[in-house]
Amino acid sequence: MNDDFFDIAELVSKYLTGDLTVAEQKCLDDWLGLAEENREWFRLVTSEEFVSRKRQELKSIDVQAGWRALSRKRARGHKRSLWIDFLKYACMFILVVSPVIYFCMQNTSNCVDINAMQVEINPGIPKAMLYMADGSIVDLAVRSRDTLKELDGTLIGLHGESIVYKNMDASENTDTVGKVNLYNELVVPRGGEFVLELSDGTSVCLNAGSKLKFPVRFCGDKRQVELEGEGYFQVARNEKMPFVVQASGMDITVLGTEFNISNYPENAEVQTTLIKGAVKVTNLKNEDSFVLKPGEQAVLNKQNGKMTVAEVDVSYAIAWKEGYLRFRDRPLKEIMDFIARWYDVDVVYEDEEVKDYLFGCNFDRQETIEPLLGFFERTGTVHFRIRDRQIVVSK
Repeated sequence: MNDDFFDIAELVSKYLTGDLTVAEQKCLDDWLGLAEENREWFRLVTSEEFVSRKRQELKSIDVQAGWRALSRKRARGHKRSLWIDFLKYACMFILVVSPVIYFCMQNTSNCVDINAMQVEINPGIPKAMLYMADGSIVDLAVRSRDTLKELDGTLIGLHGESIVYKNMDASENTDTVGKVNLYNELVVPRGGEFVLELSDGTSVCLNAGSKLKFPVRFCGDKRQVELEGEGYFQVARNEKMPFVVQASGMDITVLGTEFNISNYPENAEVQTTLIKGAVKVTNLKNEDSFVLKPGEQAVLNKQNGKMTVAEVDVSYAIAWKEGYLRFRDRPLKEIMDFIARWYDVDVVYEDEEVKDYLFGCNFDRQETIEPLLGFFERTGTVHFRIRDRQIVVSK
């Protein structure tokens, strides 16, 4: 109930404010079609009578007194556990839906300062810079040709939103092959994303603010690349030549599988989330290693060098690849860091404490930034001002 209820309540809140995307509307319609009790609940919470009543109730809520009362109930022990569980879900609905109803009905001006905007802040687009072995730099967003050629003769196909390294036959080798490993680096700036197919057929989708260093051709007994930022890997299987990703003190070794790695320099952790297959994660500081199963995530603390493994909901780790900004109970700063990279904006905090406020969202990341900030504002806890490409956050 917990995950599904949160998601449906969130969809209903966006329905009430007219912010549903086409995909979200279909998800809500599918849920309504599952059972009559779903439709009955939906009719209740979206009725004019219910909205009007909640508007009046919200005006009189003493939040602090409510939390004190709930704390007293917890102190009475396990006898009240079922009642507390009920309160938890009731509070979840009030937090997700009722603030939206209240702020919409009040028609306050306490919204994102749209009038102060000088430019519309749009989401990221496919763009990247390719650093080649001969020192040349190619802007892949400005394509003047369909193919590049490396020093060893490797052909690189340019396809607008992706590039493909074509594996050479032995007969195509040139004099430079075998004498030195040639490396390329793909750099995806803020406000961008890009897809790369390596010479072995492995596909890597890179998120905004990421870079991948890789050999033009894989030689020797392993296929090794270096990642900074975030990437989703679909590794071509080759048992004789394992695939290794190096990421700030963590090595991820695979034969053929799908997984996501988040390794931004500004983040305190490196996260590896396994979607399919199996991977071995190694902590280079103490050589500890774990073999992950699908649905597990390894987290390496960069500061103390400790690594932990736990089961997670992988949909949150790969939401960016599916076109969503999806978070649950995450600090505002973490969410805004993600937003800053994807929308290529700077974030300034007037009140430091708001960085630790917990938020959740499931938002189409192809939308402009204003509806997302407005969604956070309707909780009544934060306020945003937009100046050019700078977002100012306050209580």
